Amino acid sequence: MLRLLVRPTPDGSRALRLVAVAVALQLVAGLGAVVLVRDPAPVPAPDARPQARVAPAAPRVAPPAAPLDPQSLQARTARDRAVRQLLADRAGALLRRDKDSFLSVVDPLAGALRERQAGLFDALGAVPLQTWRYVLDGTIQQPSDSRLDRRYGRDRWWAPEVILEYALEGYDARPTAAEQHLTFVLRAGRWLLAADDDFAATGLVTPRALWDRGPVVAERVDDVLVLGRPSARRLLRNVAVLAAAAVPQVSEVWGTGWQRRVVVLVPTDAVEMAELLGSDGDLTRIAAVATAQLGGGTHAFDPTADRILVNPEAFSRLGQLGRRVVLTHEVTHVATRRATGPAMPGWLAEGFADHIAYRDIDLPLALSARELHADVRDGRLPTALPSDESFDGGNPELAQAYEQAWLAVRLLSQVHGDAALLRFYRAVGAARAVEPAAAVEAALRAELGTTTAQLTKDWRAALQRELG
Repeated sequence: MLRLLVRPTPDGSRALRLVAVAVALQLVAGLGAVVLVRDPAPVPAPDARPQARVAPAAPRVAPPAAPLDPQSLQARTARDRAVRQLLADRAGALLRRDKDSFLSVVDPLAGALRERQAGLFDALGAVPLQTWRYVLDGTIQQPSDSRLDRRYGRDRWWAPEVILEYALEGYDARPTAAEQHLTFVLRAGRWLLAADDDFAATGLVTPRALWDRGPVVAERVDDVLVLGRPSARRLLRNVAVLAAAAVPQVSEVWGTGWQRRVVVLVPTDAVEMAELLGSDGDLTRIAAVATAQLGGGTHAFDPTADRILVNPEAFSRLGQLGRRVVLTHEVTHVATRRATGPAMPGWLAEGFADHIAYRDIDLPLALSARELHADVRDGRLPTALPSDESFDGGNPELAQAYEQAWLAVRLLSQVHGDAALLRFYRAVGAARAVEPAAAVEAALRAELGTTTAQLTKDWRAALQRELG
C-alpha cells in the first residue's frame, strides 16, 4: 500500500510525501513477520531546544490577480499577521504546557472543536516534543464557499494553507509535516480558530495523529520510545523491552551507523491503526507496520519520522518469540532506511529484515517457513524470486512471499557471508535512475560474482533440498 501526499519544500515546489507500508504477516506457531517501508533515512542530530513558531512560507509564483485597493490590501495584511500570531501563540502555549492560552485562540462558538483541542492538549502531555510549529502560506487558500459564508459571515472567514511540523525530542532528525485544513473566523475584531473539518466532505481531511484520538502514555526502555493508550501499559512495556533488545541484535549485523533510536506507536486497535496509516484495508491480521515520510528537494531520498505501528490485537496473539521476531524485523527496516533506495526490490529488503530477525532463532524450517514448506512438499516449487507485487497485503500467498525472500537472503549469507551480503544490499540501495532488476544484476556481479539467473537456480535447489 502506498499513499502519496504533497507538502511544501524549501525551494517552493510541491514535493511528494511518501507514507509507504508493504504489509505481510505469518502468524505461524507463535511467530510473526511483518512489513517494510522501502525508503532511505539519514539521521542528523536534532535541534537542541524546543521550537515554536510560524515559519515563513517559501516563495511561490501566485497567479495574476486584480489589483487590490489599499483598504482591502491593508485588511488582508492585518488578517495574515493576526493568524500567524494566533498559530505562534498556539504552538508556544503547547510547548510550555499552558492549556488556558492554548484554548484561548479557539472560537467560543466551536464547542466540539474546543473539546477536541482540550483532549489533544492533555494527550500530548506525555509526548516528548522537540518542535511544534506551523507553516502558513496565505497565497494558497480555499475559494469562496456560500455554505461557510452563511455559517461565519461573508469575508469573515479564511482557510489558508497551514502545515503543522512537529518532531519528537531525541528521535526525529527533521519534523514530520501534516496538512491542517483549518478555518479561521473573525469575531469582535479578533481572528480565532473555528474548525478543522469544514472541508472534510471534499476530501480535505486534517489527519488525526495518535494523540488526536485519545489519551497517550509513554514507555521508555533505553533508546526506544513507545506511545500508546493508558489501558495498555503492560503491552507497551513489553513492546519497549523487545524493541530495545532488537537494537543491538540489528546493529550486530548491520553495524552501528544508524540512529539506534526507535519510536513505536500502539493504537487502540486495527481500525485506528488503519486510520493512522490512511489505509482503507483490513489490518486485523497485521501485527505491525513500519512507516516513514519522504520529502522533496534536498530531502528527496532522506525520509524522516520513522515509526513502527503495532496492532495490539494481532500482536497480543503472538508468543514472546513471535513478538521478538516481528519487532526485530521492524527495527531492521528503521536501521536500513538510509541505505534502502528506490531500486531496492521487495524480496531483498524484506528478506534481509527476516534474515536478521530469525538469525538467532533455532527453529526448523518446517515451522519458520511452514507455508513454503507445504508448497514445496506438494511439488509447488517457485520458479522466480518474489515480485514486488507479491508483497501486497491482498496476496493470498503473502506468507510464502516473505518466506521465499528470507530464504534467498539466507542463502546469500551462507554462501558469501554477511559482510558480502551487506555490500550487495548497500550497492542495490545506492542505485539511482535504474530499474530494480538492473540494480540487482549489477550488484550481484560486482559484489558477489554471480547473476540473478544463478542465484535463482541455487535458491530453487536449496528450497528443494531443505524443504522438499
